Amino acid sequence: MSYIETSSGNRISQDAKISGTSQISIESNCTISHNVILQGDTFTSESPTIQLGKYCYLDTNCRITPETTPVTIGSYVIIGVNTTVHSSTISNRVIIEGDCTIATSSVIYDCCIIRKGTVIPNRLVIPPYSEVSGVPGKDFAIRKLHPSFKKLIEIEAKQLQILG
Repeated sequence: MSYIETSSGNRISQDAKISGTSQISIESNCTISHNVILQGDTFTSESPTIQLGKYCYLDTNCRITPETTPVTIGSYVIIGVNTTVHSSTISNRVIIEGDCTIATSSVIYDCCIIRKGTVIPNRLVIPPYSEVSGVPGKDFAIRKLHPSFKKLIEIEAKQLQILG
């Protein structure tokens, strides 16, 4: 995989599909992996429709698609392979494992882990320090995370930027 590296330390795969670049804001030290789709042109807004904080890692085949409101992603956020994020707010120090769907108007607060295959439904608010798994109506669960995960998530996000 070939990456374009920016002066702010961002690495963007040449295979990433990015539209509406004037509506996308990416801070520093972020990685946009192979076949990631960032759709910044889905609606018109005075502010960016997609915002990424620092040390974000978007794994292969992620899809960020604002539908009616912007997608705001904080710092030290890892989004796993084949995950789709619609119009949502994701705070700092969050890991979203692979094959997840984060639906419209949902909010994930600081220091959360969203387990593989989880579906976060429309307008659901995930409290800070939560581990979330499952599909609503089937096996959906929210459990409390220990405060030590705050530093662990930050370290993992930084390591992904260095090691890829």
